[in-house]
Amino acid sequence: MSAYTLHIRLQTYWHAGTGRGLGAAVDAAAYRDADGLPALPGRHIKGLLRDALEQAQAWGWAGHADGVLLHRLFGQRTEGLSAGEIPASGLLRVSDARMPEALCAWLALDAQRSLRAALFRVLQSTAVDAQTGSAKDRSLRGIEVVVPLDLQARIEPLPGAVPPSDWAERLREVLPLVTAVGRHRTRGLGRALLTLEAA
Repeated sequence: MSAYTLHIRLQTYWHAGTGRGLGAAVDAAAYRDADGLPALPGRHIKGLLRDALEQAQAWGWAGHADGVLLHRLFGQRTEGLSAGEIPASGLLRVSDARMPEALCAWLALDAQRSLRAALFRVLQSTAVDAQTGSAKDRSLRGIEVVVPLDLQARIEPLPGAVPPSDWAERLREVLPLVTAVGRHRTRGLGRALLTLEAA
């Protein structure tokens, strides 16, 4: 079984969270790889693909209505299982999405430190008091976002796993259902176009 490359073309600022802040000004730091470069976690991508397959199943799309492909590729959910029942594992592995390797290697050099910093921005938001129309006290929040980039993730079967022969084509069919990635997808962040190609 061959591997595939998932291309993610970000159209807007995006944020993949870490659960951590950066001091007093930033409440939510962006996810970074070991070189300090922005990346999108593979587990997040896997969840988005699973969600797209679940939507196709719910809408009765041809080839997706029975949910068999969903469970084979991404495993069984634990909700609804009886106590002690072990969910079936999925057959695919998804890497973190990163910029192209050559660009990552160049940006990882110490001389490019200022360029790495330019990939990130901080957006501020506050809550508005409905009565007065002014900002509520202590409601200023900062989120670190990443500028629009092109990312790539590798999708491949686990060693020894044998997924259906048409698994890549089935994933391609549902990619248009993934319109955004990362946090605040419903608030305008992370708009993206996804395509899948043979690696």
